[in-house]
Amino acid sequence: MKSNFDNTGILIKKPVAWLSADSTEPQIAISSRIRLARNIANLKFPITSSDNERDYILEIISGACDKVHLFNEKLSFNMSQLSQIERKFLLERHLVSREFCSGNKGSSLFIDSDESFGLMINEEDHLRMQIFSPGIKFKALWENISQKESLLNNEIPFAFDSKLGFLTSCPTNIGTGIRVSAMLSLPALTLSTQINQIIYATGKLGMTVRGLYGEGSEALGYIYQLSNQSTLGENEEEIIGRVGSTVNRMIQHELDARTLLIQNRRDFLSDFIGRSYAIMRHSYLITEKEALNALSAIRMGLDLNMFDSLDMEKVNALFVMVQDAHLQKCLRKELKPPELDAKRAELIRKFLIN
Repeated sequence: MKSNFDNTGILIKKPVAWLSADSTEPQIAISSRIRLARNIANLKFPITSSDNERDYILEIISGACDKVHLFNEKLSFNMSQLSQIERKFLLERHLVSREFCSGNKGSSLFIDSDESFGLMINEEDHLRMQIFSPGIKFKALWENISQKESLLNNEIPFAFDSKLGFLTSCPTNIGTGIRVSAMLSLPALTLSTQINQIIYATGKLGMTVRGLYGEGSEALGYIYQLSNQSTLGENEEEIIGRVGSTVNRMIQHELDARTLLIQNRRDFLSDFIGRSYAIMRHSYLITEKEALNALSAIRMGLDLNMFDSLDMEKVNALFVMVQDAHLQKCLRKELKPPELDAKRAELIRKFLIN
């Protein structure tokens, strides 16, 4: 098993697992994820556990993972030993939650080296198991993660009630413990001010819509995360089907919004995308938010065939690398604005020139 520091160095050299470019489809549905919340029977939840108890939980789960060969190539991160930049680096890659970045003792992340599968140990629950894929592939993800959950359950007795289902720290996760989510790029809905209406409507369908980094975060780059609100009263397949249908409707709403902008406000749309490119091409100071919003506009421009000299794969890579922790990891030093914003602008200019 490699150290924390070796592992973050390994990841910086690799593209993120959830972001890829399929030139045959508009880049609206960025990625899909399924997460399962589980707790060990007869042990206290992490929030009320002592440091020694959390260490014991970590030992149990780590031993079970190794015994059943849960990972192809396991990378391990002890969150309490990571710097703030390294924790945010993992957050930017969507491998951990914002809450997990507090780095409590006994909190560890295990991932496969390709970043498609991971476990957060001692977050809100003893175990948060999650699996990712570019695009929308809920069925395949469910088949994969359910097999892995069964392997662990053969070694670890999960807290389960015959009436309620799986027991979790947060009541909204009781039942199946499943959270099905999609990361969606919705710049046209945001531009046309329809997004709040759409979010309200999806809430009526039992869904929740959050920002780029999940609960309480802003929709940087016009990216939203849609997921089911509750896990009780339905089986996993029903929840997956309901989320999938809602995601398809959201994608169609975004496509319709783009069509209307082209038909009725073409100059406005072209100016918005063109200005975004100009900002990226000529800025000498640019914040993370400005860069992500501009890149999202450029991604939409690529979908609409407005650029000949750019390709989606490179723009997607830049979308990750301009984020604060990735930029500092790449430069191998801690920076603060305005120097951080200057280095970000320099990276973007070099990328667009080449």
